[in-house]
Amino acid sequence: MTTDGTITLRSAARSHTGLVRKNNQDSGYAGPNFLLIADGMGGHAGGDVASAITVSRLADLDREPSGEDALEILRTSILEANDRICRGVAEQPELAGMGTTVTALLRAPGNRFALAHIGDSRGYVLRDGELQTVTHDHTFVQMLVDEGRITPDEAETHPQRSVVMKVLGDVGASPDLDLTLREAHVGDRWMLCSDGLTGFADVDDIARVLSEVSDPDECCRQLIDLALAGGGADNVTVVIGDVLEGTLDTVQGSSVGSVHLNPKYATIGMNTDVDEPAAETQPHYGNGDIPTDTVPLQTVSGSDKQEPTAEVVPPSQRTDSESSDRDAPAEEDDLDADDDEVEKRSYLGWIIAAIVIVAIAVGGFFAYNYVSNHYYLTNQDGKVTLYRGLDTTLGPIELSQLEDTTDIEVGTLNSFSQDRLRGSIQADSRDEADRIIDNLRQEADKSGTVSGNVEDAGSPSDPAPSPPSSQAVDPSDAITEESQ
Repeated sequence: MTTDGTITLRSAARSHTGLVRKNNQDSGYAGPNFLLIADGMGGHAGGDVASAITVSRLADLDREPSGEDALEILRTSILEANDRICRGVAEQPELAGMGTTVTALLRAPGNRFALAHIGDSRGYVLRDGELQTVTHDHTFVQMLVDEGRITPDEAETHPQRSVVMKVLGDVGASPDLDLTLREAHVGDRWMLCSDGLTGFADVDDIARVLSEVSDPDECCRQLIDLALAGGGADNVTVVIGDVLEGTLDTVQGSSVGSVHLNPKYATIGMNTDVDEPAAETQPHYGNGDIPTDTVPLQTVSGSDKQEPTAEVVPPSQRTDSESSDRDAPAEEDDLDADDDEVEKRSYLGWIIAAIVIVAIAVGGFFAYNYVSNHYYLTNQDGKVTLYRGLDTTLGPIELSQLEDTTDIEVGTLNSFSQDRLRGSIQADSRDEADRIIDNLRQEADKSGTVSGNVEDAGSPSDPAPSPPSSQAVDPSDAITEESQ
């Protein structure tokens, strides 16, 4: 129900590294006036930094609402966090490419909430026993769903389901935020979470826990347990806020995840002396956002640079002798300059060709290295099967090969794991793939039906089956990809 009185949030937050990842790139915050989730990306070199910078900057919004526009405050603060991330890259170039999702809920005047969202973290509200999604994923597969090219069920197991189209950070684009105002109803339960929860727990189980567990902190713990039971192959962070009438005695908010584990990250990007970084790391502006007081730089070629000379006499004032003495050498200089220019262009063409060849070679090397070190698990003839490469094709070319066939029967796993294996479970290394196999084996062992070790796919007695084919997808417009 709505209320004319004061409302507050009884909130809690928890974060877990998961069963596969080595570091936690999620950060979260829960307070009486503000909830926030940030899922960092950029590999080991920056995802945890980007999320920590974002939460440390936005946590200051946890205060009583004023008469100001809450949506504008939220938008401006998120853009300032984006600038800090870009300045952090200028300070530490090894962090280039780091970014983070953001989903934030801020209490606004008039007992409403300002909601900001970018990326694939999610916001939900449980109202009258019904769980409603209040955010829209900025992902490649969601774009395919919106266009009617795949169904929502197909999106859940799509090989490119982790490709994110919009994030905050050093990603070459101005942040495009979803901003909305929401009515506050006493009795509502709000939940913000990273895809480490929604990617590994069934939404019906999530709704059940949210409905049955009244304490927000205990509810966060049980939801994380759901994700871990589903494989836990990603960091998982859950933030919950219950809408109450009145105020609470305790008004202190709490941070979790990377921002809590790595407080030193909060100072990265605060150096205002790096406001004018090199061109590669300057803040990015969207269409129409380019400052009007900037002008294009004009370059001068070497042949156009001249040393100061004696006073030049205009042609109309020259004597015949002066014209002949000065004009003739000038023509010869022009011819020499033209020859020099032609020679420079010839050299420039060779240099550009060499750069292109080297770039193609380097790109091919990195592409081959990525494919060679990427793995995925799938259901092949009822067994959990490991492939090396990508779960897709390039025309007639298969981009994967059979690596191992395990003795784990897919039918012994829970329904959620079976659904994931109908598509594929991605892994960035063989060690990560082995950890996922161990988790699935432990799940299957509960039924007492699995024993033995992994079979070698190269065994002569067990010819290798063809890898499952999948629709070739070209997420060329995507900004970045998170490993599932």
